[in-house]
Amino acid sequence: MTNSLNDITSCISTELKVFENELSSCLIEKGNDSLNAILSYTFDMKGKRVRPILSFLSAGALGTISKQTMRGALIVELLHTASLLHDDVLDNSTKRRNKQTVNALWGNRLAILAGDYIYGKALSLIQTQEDFNLMPVYAKIAMDLPIGEISELKATDDIDVSLSTYLKVIYGKTASLIEASVLTGMLSCGKHIEFKNQVKEFGKNLGMAFQIKDDILDYDTNTGKPKGIDIKEKKITLPLIYYLEEVKKEDKQEIIDFLYSEDKTEEKVNYFLDKIIQSQAIQKTKNKLMEHNQKALNALEVFPNNDFTKALKLLVQYLTIREL
Repeated sequence: MTNSLNDITSCISTELKVFENELSSCLIEKGNDSLNAILSYTFDMKGKRVRPILSFLSAGALGTISKQTMRGALIVELLHTASLLHDDVLDNSTKRRNKQTVNALWGNRLAILAGDYIYGKALSLIQTQEDFNLMPVYAKIAMDLPIGEISELKATDDIDVSLSTYLKVIYGKTASLIEASVLTGMLSCGKHIEFKNQVKEFGKNLGMAFQIKDDILDYDTNTGKPKGIDIKEKKITLPLIYYLEEVKKEDKQEIIDFLYSEDKTEEKVNYFLDKIIQSQAIQKTKNKLMEHNQKALNALEVFPNNDFTKALKLLVQYLTIREL
């Protein structure tokens, strides 16, 4: 696939520039240098801006990108960022995107408080009656994210490696935000409310595929990223679930005991990774990814045939298949 993210998003390049300026300007708290330092550091670690991109493309595909679309994109991105600060504290993470986390540099308390501030800032951007009409979308994000975290913690404590639990976790932690991003775009564009179910189906399945791809990359030697992070952090991922379905019953408990042990050596982790890579688990995981990928693309078939819809289709492939 030759399309870069810049190529795919060329039809919303102006909106993305405005978005960055608006995001920077709304994250300055006068008279609080400590908070400003954390906010500046946090938003300098920007990723691909997948969520605002989805909001703008969805609005453009179905209607008009409006000022409400911009506010909605900012709100969703702020809610996402706040959740990352809290997640890093919960997971005791010290690195994100190859940089030290806020909690590693400033401590857990300031990281939590900065996350709380960003949640508040998101709510402060609600200005009009139309914005208030989107409150159910924002409230659902605020509930789904912790539910996803709680489900993951419970799955870890209960050693629950079932597919149904895994899908519930990744919907709450990842897919719900993607779904909210495209819903925000649709509900702010002024038209095509009749496509709501397809929009939700698109966002949910793209989000599920997006997370499943991330699971696969933990086993990929070609990404330049360290392998086995999920195993070291005792995370239940889809390749692991499929691998446990393949092994003999008497070997399953030994593997689970290893997964939840505290003294995993690099050698043991690499040995376990190789066993999964040599099994059918990775291919089964890719098949599941493609299932959600196709469902996302199918949902877009009802969208008007324009440049924004074409960009959404390319974005699905870029986010879920590229580098696999």
